[in-house]
Amino acid sequence: MKNSFWWYGLVLLCLGLGFLPCHAQVLVRGKVTADGRPIGGVRVDLRRDSTSAFLAYTFTDSEGQYRLRTEYTGKMALHLKALGYEPAMREVELGQADMKVDVQLIAGGVERLKEIVIHAKRPYRLGRDTIELNVQSYLQGDERTVEDLLKKIPGLDIGADGSIKVGQKEVEKVMIEGDDFFEKGYRLLTQNMSVKPLDKVQVLQHYSNNKHLKGIENSDKVALNLQLKEDSKSQWLGSVSASGTPTEPTFYQGSINLMNFGKRNKYYLLGTANNNGVDAVSSINHLLYPAQADEPGQIGLGVFTPVLIDYTPDLPGFDYKRTNFNRDRLLSFNTILNPANRLKIKWLGFVNPTKKNFYQNSVQQYHIADIQFTNTEVDELNKRIDNYFSRWEVQYDIGKRSTLSYSGNLGSLRKQDTHNLLFNGSSTKELTRTNGYLTNHNLSYTYKLSESEALVSSARWIMQRSPMDYSIDRYYYEDLFQVGGISGVSQHVENNLQYLGFTSHYVRKRKSGDFMEIALVNEYKDQDMIIDFVLQADDETQIRPSGFSNHVGLITNNTRVISKYTMKRNKWEWTPQVHAGFVHSGFRTYGITKNRNNWLLSPKLSTKWEIHRKGKLEAEFSLQQTNADLMEIIPHYYSTGIRQFVKGLDDMATLSNSGAVLTYTYGNMLNSFFANLSVGHQTMFDYISNQSIVNPNFNLAEQVLLKDKRRTFYKAQLNYYLKPLNGNFRLDAGADLSDYQANVVGVGDRKIHSGSNDYTLSFRSVWKSRFNLHTGYRMQTTTLSSERKSRLKNTYGFLNMFVNVAQGIQANLNNEVYRFGDFFSVVSKTYYFSDFSLSYDVKNIKTRFEITAKNLFNNRQFKNAVITDTYQAVTEYRLLPRYVALGVNYSF
Repeated sequence: MKNSFWWYGLVLLCLGLGFLPCHAQVLVRGKVTADGRPIGGVRVDLRRDSTSAFLAYTFTDSEGQYRLRTEYTGKMALHLKALGYEPAMREVELGQADMKVDVQLIAGGVERLKEIVIHAKRPYRLGRDTIELNVQSYLQGDERTVEDLLKKIPGLDIGADGSIKVGQKEVEKVMIEGDDFFEKGYRLLTQNMSVKPLDKVQVLQHYSNNKHLKGIENSDKVALNLQLKEDSKSQWLGSVSASGTPTEPTFYQGSINLMNFGKRNKYYLLGTANNNGVDAVSSINHLLYPAQADEPGQIGLGVFTPVLIDYTPDLPGFDYKRTNFNRDRLLSFNTILNPANRLKIKWLGFVNPTKKNFYQNSVQQYHIADIQFTNTEVDELNKRIDNYFSRWEVQYDIGKRSTLSYSGNLGSLRKQDTHNLLFNGSSTKELTRTNGYLTNHNLSYTYKLSESEALVSSARWIMQRSPMDYSIDRYYYEDLFQVGGISGVSQHVENNLQYLGFTSHYVRKRKSGDFMEIALVNEYKDQDMIIDFVLQADDETQIRPSGFSNHVGLITNNTRVISKYTMKRNKWEWTPQVHAGFVHSGFRTYGITKNRNNWLLSPKLSTKWEIHRKGKLEAEFSLQQTNADLMEIIPHYYSTGIRQFVKGLDDMATLSNSGAVLTYTYGNMLNSFFANLSVGHQTMFDYISNQSIVNPNFNLAEQVLLKDKRRTFYKAQLNYYLKPLNGNFRLDAGADLSDYQANVVGVGDRKIHSGSNDYTLSFRSVWKSRFNLHTGYRMQTTTLSSERKSRLKNTYGFLNMFVNVAQGIQANLNNEVYRFGDFFSVVSKTYYFSDFSLSYDVKNIKTRFEITAKNLFNNRQFKNAVITDTYQAVTEYRLLPRYVALGVNYSF
């Protein structure tokens, strides 16, 4: 099997196609002459009758011979045309046998053809700041959702999580007919909306989220706008789909999309449920915690309560859906209303009760100088998530030059993680419960002073409560606390946050292109955290070890000025900017408050140079100062999991770093060659590292302030459309190198060098035929050097094939192969995966029937490896078994 993976894929495809209906083809051949001489270049058309469109056509060769193959039978007509000869027609009766028809032409007819003007329809239209792509030019037949289409467009990079990038910039939003539903949560739309209503995809460059800043703001943001076909506007349309396995094991998926996109009002209803591994709810986090940085009027981004314990599995380089034993449910109703020309109202609502199970076994090997031991874990994680979330926005145009906007949300966030864990042979149950809520309100006012200047002011209020209860029913810490007779451990956390921020931005753009921005910002944030760590004794008494509980709070009041000025001179652009602020901090510990006042200065210089018509060079140099956050200064230890305890600096600190990035861009997504190259270096003058006590049953990590951490990285993306092959080659390459220090008690300071390299070469065909493919190969290498050097090499290959078998009948075969390098003295293993689907579209009833087979090789386990500066680990994950599902999709 190992040496014949791709042959298995081809055989499976052929077997799948073998069950399709086949039609024998009839050969019509003959010779065309005039006055006994053969005539070449004669066009031969096969038609039903003299008036119908042709069914097939060919041309005679230099010997006057022609050959036509067709699957049609019955009465037909052969039409022959050639310059300088009278047209001819021959009636034929086609059956199951081949037929020979010789024809003699008569000289005459038209001696000179009239001039013919061909109007070719280009697949795109290029505007000043807009690239408009014709959807039909990119369809190959296997597209179901908007995301499937976007993957086919060169220059658009669709990540494994559904994120969309143009070059190295992630899009701000995906709109429909100019209106946005989900902002950065656009995956809810692109991964669920059918591609059928789409007519155009617009790539909006230099995009402004605020309509009054269009033409004023100096923006590099990118957004997408989906335009619908005329017959899909202002009417209800959508799709209903369901699939399931007819035998055990039972897997199912069902969804409904209902939408109406009119000029004034838009509605989008989404309901989905599945247990086949598809994550239906991850995009909601982008709505709970919005992020649109570097924009006039924005404030309060990235403000939320810290997470102490997070058991979300990390699967680097592997398909998450194959390990996700889930029961996802999502119901979402969203609307945009325009009751008046000046008023726009948007409302979003989500309900998503979800259950997820993960099964994994891991072996962690610690080898740090004289500290050597191995831990084993057999883990079953049951995760339950219940989120109820609502978001509303109101936008009112006070006048042609001013707009008042309000947005708010309210969310109930519940989560429960249950671990059934076998740790070094000892069974234990670990339980984490969170029952919190979040509310976030923003009020913004924009006044356009003139065609070249505007004022944007905003105020935001955030309140979040995230209480957590954590417990384990076994005691592993007798060596740590020197206390016996303990039956279990618990930790209760009160985690609260209040935020209030104000900002006012003045922006102006001169006729020369020079741009100026000045802003005044004030932010007040109050965080409060109570951590109560308890040992439950056998006699039901509670013991609270010294140094393992916290009652802290941090109040910060930050007032700063932002100044930015862009100078444009011919093909050059320079932008110096500075953030200068004064911060008052109050750190509370058990009722005692430490106050601190300090200045923060963060200057930056960026420049752009248009080297030539297709080439642009960009550079950025920055110096940044920030204050340590609450979890970095917390004074006592707290638990972050069954073996992990962490404590902060126990004092307020300022962190400084500098960075430089150089980027070169050649062409754009419409060119046959498009490239984006960047290289950068960062020096952290002050950074937070760990001083650890490593033990088989526990790790104590005390955060310490160190100097001079260095990081160097580069990224490259090259797209090249090779016309002779009618396909797009793409190369993605990147590397990330870091040098820093960490301390292990008993070993001392350790100098650590870490590095990672990632290279991917892929090819996607755009053949105008029934068959297309997408194939590629990826190689990842990770190295880590300290007392000794560790190296891990992983490779990944894929071959996805698509065939339009006949009208309405389509087949897909997706193949993947993973290989991990030698690790823990275990011989490397290769894993093969194949998924097959066969669909039949019955267009007259708008229904598609489908049969899908997943994990054809029935792999039940999958191993991967990681290396860190303290341990090496191999983790084995349980996979969803092989299954075959029958499905139906109805569009209306």
